[in-house]
Amino acid sequence: MAKKIKKHRAPKPKATDERAEEVLWECLNEVPFLQANRVKVEQRLLAEPGKPDLEARVTLSDGEKVIFAQIKENGQPRLVREAIADLSKCCQAQVGAYGLVIAPEITPDAQRVCRQEGFGYIDYGGNCLLAFDHIFINKAGRPKAEVKKNKNKSWYSPRAERVVRTLLLHPKRCWKIRELANEAMVTPNQALHIKQYLMLRKWLAEERDGFRLVEANLLLDDWSKNYLAERSTEYRYQSEKSVLELEMALSAICKRQVIPYALMGFSAAMRYDPMFQHDRLAAYIMSDLGQIVSELELTESKKGNVSLWIPYDEGVFRGGQDFLDIKVTSPVQTYLDLMAAGGKAEKVAHSIWQSFIKDKWSEKIRADAPLISYSSASVPEPAAA
Repeated sequence: MAKKIKKHRAPKPKATDERAEEVLWECLNEVPFLQANRVKVEQRLLAEPGKPDLEARVTLSDGEKVIFAQIKENGQPRLVREAIADLSKCCQAQVGAYGLVIAPEITPDAQRVCRQEGFGYIDYGGNCLLAFDHIFINKAGRPKAEVKKNKNKSWYSPRAERVVRTLLLHPKRCWKIRELANEAMVTPNQALHIKQYLMLRKWLAEERDGFRLVEANLLLDDWSKNYLAERSTEYRYQSEKSVLELEMALSAICKRQVIPYALMGFSAAMRYDPMFQHDRLAAYIMSDLGQIVSELELTESKKGNVSLWIPYDEGVFRGGQDFLDIKVTSPVQTYLDLMAAGGKAEKVAHSIWQSFIKDKWSEKIRADAPLISYSSASVPEPAAA
């Protein structure tokens, strides 16, 4: 009997942990003479074998120093040795480069391995050792950083989602890499990483003037299956006021205080289609909630009828729309939030898809197709990556 030949599938891409870039920035910027635009840090959005997860360039008096970093999910000696082995190859290809291991926590034994091998390390609490040229940074004794378990096993990191969201908001536009990066507020290299992956899946197509999204439906389906609503933080409250009273009051407060906000989930769906009825208020708010809770006279309650969410990224506001001076999330973001809620919300999400997304995407693609319009005044720009 002939043996079955197993097909070797290419490993699925995985997002790198974006906290690593932040801790490296903080570490280097504490050195006075490295400030004033002397440090550039760029992280790969998708982990790729044989390439560093993060690259930094530090301008010194005698030239530029390149730092390659590998990010590990924990700092046990075995994983740190793996990172050092990978970094050694990268540093050999780039003469004078310095290798760095980043992890949520790095054990004393792993720290010793790094020192013996001549590599640096940083953990998410800020404990670190960097020693290259005339730079020496050594921090110890800082408390362990609180690290949430990373449930995201896909490639959809917050910055990767910025690129995806931009493509879906402008489904007919022909892009060039720099234009996409500027619109999505990521670096050109990060936009390129996402473009290359989507090209492999045949969800983008090259054209004479650039590239274009050709499988918006498949991209949205894949994103919705991997979307993590829990990245945002929910706070629950109780109010005796009606949903309409709460919405109007919230809108007035945020307008007066210039606070970015948008109704989301069922609350947004009710604005798109008044046939949907819901007795709760749900909204994204990019602000400290103290003032809003006070003015709305809310009381904390785990089963309350008011859900205020601090979003994980300002991108949730992109493409937002106004209904009678009340801001709501875009149809795409509304769909994502409803699908993440599950249950009867999925039926409402499908209705939003049918009525407010599908028709726009199914129209014949034209080279001069306009962008989906939205008021720039009502949509805050994401912070630079």
